[in-house]
Amino acid sequence: MRKKQNIHPKVLQDLEFDQILSHIAVFAQSEQAKNKVLQTQPETVKDIIETELSKTNEYLTSLESATPLPYHYIKPFNEAVKKLDIENSFIEPKNLLNIAQAVDTITGLKKFFTKLSSYFPYLLNEIKQLKIHPAIAKTIHQKIDTYGNIKDTASDDLLQIRKQINSVNQEILQIFAYEKHKYDKLGFLSDIKETVIDERNVLAVQAAFRKKIKGNILGTSKTGSIVFIEPDATSKLQKQLFSLKYDEKQEIIKILKALTDELRPFKDVLITYNNYLINLDVIAAKAKFGKQIQAIKPVFSQHKQVKLVKAFHPLLKITNSKVGLPVIPQNITLNEQQRIIIISGPNAGGKSISLKTAGLLQLMAQSGILIPVHESSRLTIFKNILTDIGDNQSIENQLSTYSYRLKNMRYFLRKINPDTLFLIDEFGTGSDPDLGGALAEAFLEEFYKKGAFGIITTHYNNLKLIADKYPEIINAHMEFDTRNLKPTYELNIGQAGSSFTFEVAQKIGIPYNIINKAKKKVDRNKVKFDQTLSRMQREIKKMKDLQHEYDLLKTKLEQERQDHTQLNKTLLQKLNRFNKLYQLESDILKAGEKINKLFNAYFKHQNAKRLTTQVFKWAEIEKNKQFTKLNKTKKQNNKQKKTEQEKIKQEVLLELQSKDIAKDLEKIEIKTMNFTPKVGDQVRIKGSQANATIEKLEKNKALLNYGKFTASVPIKDLELILRKS
Repeated sequence: MRKKQNIHPKVLQDLEFDQILSHIAVFAQSEQAKNKVLQTQPETVKDIIETELSKTNEYLTSLESATPLPYHYIKPFNEAVKKLDIENSFIEPKNLLNIAQAVDTITGLKKFFTKLSSYFPYLLNEIKQLKIHPAIAKTIHQKIDTYGNIKDTASDDLLQIRKQINSVNQEILQIFAYEKHKYDKLGFLSDIKETVIDERNVLAVQAAFRKKIKGNILGTSKTGSIVFIEPDATSKLQKQLFSLKYDEKQEIIKILKALTDELRPFKDVLITYNNYLINLDVIAAKAKFGKQIQAIKPVFSQHKQVKLVKAFHPLLKITNSKVGLPVIPQNITLNEQQRIIIISGPNAGGKSISLKTAGLLQLMAQSGILIPVHESSRLTIFKNILTDIGDNQSIENQLSTYSYRLKNMRYFLRKINPDTLFLIDEFGTGSDPDLGGALAEAFLEEFYKKGAFGIITTHYNNLKLIADKYPEIINAHMEFDTRNLKPTYELNIGQAGSSFTFEVAQKIGIPYNIINKAKKKVDRNKVKFDQTLSRMQREIKKMKDLQHEYDLLKTKLEQERQDHTQLNKTLLQKLNRFNKLYQLESDILKAGEKINKLFNAYFKHQNAKRLTTQVFKWAEIEKNKQFTKLNKTKKQNNKQKKTEQEKIKQEVLLELQSKDIAKDLEKIEIKTMNFTPKVGDQVRIKGSQANATIEKLEKNKALLNYGKFTASVPIKDLELILRKS
């Protein structure tokens, strides 16, 4: 087995990776799976990482879809499998049932993954590695029922023994019922009348009448007022029953040994089944945790880069969600042009959280755990992750915080390389600010030369200024609300930040005279530098606020424009419908008035023929009106269509002129113009598709030959297809 290249335990502790594993372990169902989760270590081989992430992501997809995985939790049976190494041993019925259920489950999962192979390619590929033996389950189910009991039909001898047991049991019950009824009628029994002791039915006899009943005394009540007697009438049968049950037990052991012997050749297969189901339990736990923190499968870039977009610290997300507090997402980018980020800003502003977010998400991704980021995020794989976070004072080794940090830096210098991600919180603290800052700067320059990637947090101005010296080092700061003097916890890349030391002191209520004294004691250049950073942050904040307001206004105006356009469209449609409705109602009113007038004339003159004539005449007039209206509409449509066709034709002609095709097109177009027909020309009637040859010309008509028949057609209705050569 390949030895895993572990990240140093101190790194896992600094970034609270163990807490992530504890949260995941809660979702695991078996103790073996929980332990496996807690022992998870980051990987450095891309194929292994990708496979683990993909399996977890596929499981998460199933949780969120209409096709969840079939139930697959089976209690691990690794202890039972160990008995296969012991000669003449046997596996208990419930463990055998567990094994059978495992085989059934794995068989069902393989069918499920195969049927939905496009959704579960990685989970299918893993289960394909197992050798499926359905016969194992079939053999066990033949002997053991769904409750883990040996079936009567497991052997012929067992069937006969159990028949005898049932027969003797029935006889005991009948005789005992008779005895109970007899002595109860005589008044010898207590209120409870009967009970069971050591699997024997006994009578609850009042102590005063114990000598009246023949049988074995098996016990008394606490007060001694009741004596429990087994009647002689059932005693012999009870001994026979015990003998039969002993025979039953021996036969069951014989059956179990035979079953266990049948399983011995499959020992290695059963171990793989057990391990597979435990591992699937682990994958399920990771997926359920991923669902809890709204995580996705990260994408690993072909280039060296860490691009975290809308990244959340998972532990902070869980904690805040419980109390209803929001979590501010972070955007952090490291690449070949921006290898090291120096984060500055006020205390309690979120610098450490940003640094830990990047480190913890990197550990999670390399451990096959989904991470809470936007899908546009990208990661790379680091073989080394180094951290120096928190107060590392060591009482046992009598090391101060600074001494410990120097020792840690010495370790960094030995390990750091281009495949390293280093994370240092409050770089350079613990010593004289000037001297500690200078030494921190020297370390940072060395890390830079070795091509490492990293994030550090600091208050030192000399470290903020180092970004101007090296192109691949960049400043960043945590946003600060200068009006209310409160952190916003948003990371801003590209500009160093002020510590807002004096501003925070003023907000808390420190007297002005003390703050002014403090300012005088500090190097004037340092105060000016910090004030400049503070002023720049305020200006940047104003610009961001203005940009945000502009974006909101732009979005609002665009939405209003779309709303107005839609409203105009809707109103126009309603207006058109109203006009049509108005016209229809107007026509109906006119028709009603006309009919009313005709009927009044009929009532006056009583002339039915005249009424009929006038109705038909009126109907004919209306018909002509409608026909004229339709023709007018048709002409307008044709005119519009013709105008559009002419427009297209002109555009095509303009385009074809450069290719000398226009002349040919004009020759073709002659067929739609007026022409002088000649005998032999190929023509067709306008609007038809059938071609004919002019056979004879007579005045304004032409005799057309269609091959099988001829037709006389007015020349004005013809269009030319091809001139006779």
